[in-house]
Amino acid sequence: MSDYINQRYKIAVDLGTTTIELAFIDGEGTVIATDYFLNPQKLYGKDVINRINAATRDALFAKIMKDMLVKSLKLSIMTILSDKDIDYDGVDAICICGNTTMISILLEYDLVELGYYPFNHKLKSSVIIDSKELFNKDFPINCQVIMSGCASAFIGGDVLAGLLAIKNEYNINSDSSFMFLDLGTNGEIVLYYNGKYYTTSCACGPAFESSIRCSNIYGSNLIDAIAMGIKSGKISNSGILSDNLIHSGIDILGIHISPELLRDILLAKSAIRTGIDLLLLEANVNPMNVEALYIAGGFGLHLNIDNAIYIGLIPDEFKNKLKVVGNTSLKGAIEILKDHSNINFINDFRKGDVLLVQMANLKNYQEHLLNNMYFKQ
Repeated sequence: MSDYINQRYKIAVDLGTTTIELAFIDGEGTVIATDYFLNPQKLYGKDVINRINAATRDALFAKIMKDMLVKSLKLSIMTILSDKDIDYDGVDAICICGNTTMISILLEYDLVELGYYPFNHKLKSSVIIDSKELFNKDFPINCQVIMSGCASAFIGGDVLAGLLAIKNEYNINSDSSFMFLDLGTNGEIVLYYNGKYYTTSCACGPAFESSIRCSNIYGSNLIDAIAMGIKSGKISNSGILSDNLIHSGIDILGIHISPELLRDILLAKSAIRTGIDLLLLEANVNPMNVEALYIAGGFGLHLNIDNAIYIGLIPDEFKNKLKVVGNTSLKGAIEILKDHSNINFINDFRKGDVLLVQMANLKNYQEHLLNNMYFKQ
């Protein structure tokens, strides 16, 4: 008989724009199984803006996108239950953390206002619903599903779950100072300094994650390849291949670098660095006074900090402060399942001292964006 029978289990889900990851945990909070797959909604756009546009253009598309997610999640959950020989009645809670758009699609919220300034949304706090309401009546698991709230249209529950995860893991207190980067298809940046949160988001686009899907390599390896290309003189500071390579591109570290890919990476790099710079300016803080830089997601797991600094993605001052923290959205979901009171951190976040920075509204935004449209040497 399986060791898993007659135990109690919970399911944590990180609902990403590009990828979805699940973790089954036992009664002790130990992860016993995981799964990872591409978000099927990619057919309706690589980023949240395109999916919002699709959903608001035709209500049928919104319903299809929800059904796609539900079907994929059910398949993943049922496969793990079967593989581990876990009874349906053994699962007593599910927590799904994701960005504002992903959770809103699952809840069938109207997305119209999410698509234009000031980007209003209905997801003011976390939502708890019955599993059969979310997954349909034929779903054999009967339990509560906790779905993360958000801070804004573009600072979602995945980011807040990430902050919860690092807060608990690293014992961060109110006197600490840190910066948190979650660099996926959408880039979210949080600075905590002097008891106040400064948050912003930037359009990274699928540049790093596309390189993973198309080339079977890590996006961080692409940074290594670009740094090597700059050092060898094959790539200029402005992201242009040398004359004899403009048409053919170049292969470095097994990665084919074309002019189009270079431009995508340069745009993403400029957006991320501009977000970092402007949050520091808004807080009026020198990066030397920030104690730690936490980088979340698969991108950070293989990041060479020296090369990230070399191309200008990360400020020099963070060189010895980097902490790679993995999938913090999933870790945050696990924290909530282990102790439901942790959801209060997400629900109360906006009640604290928080500044939501709309970078495009800052008068120096375009200047910083243009100044960062270079690879640093």
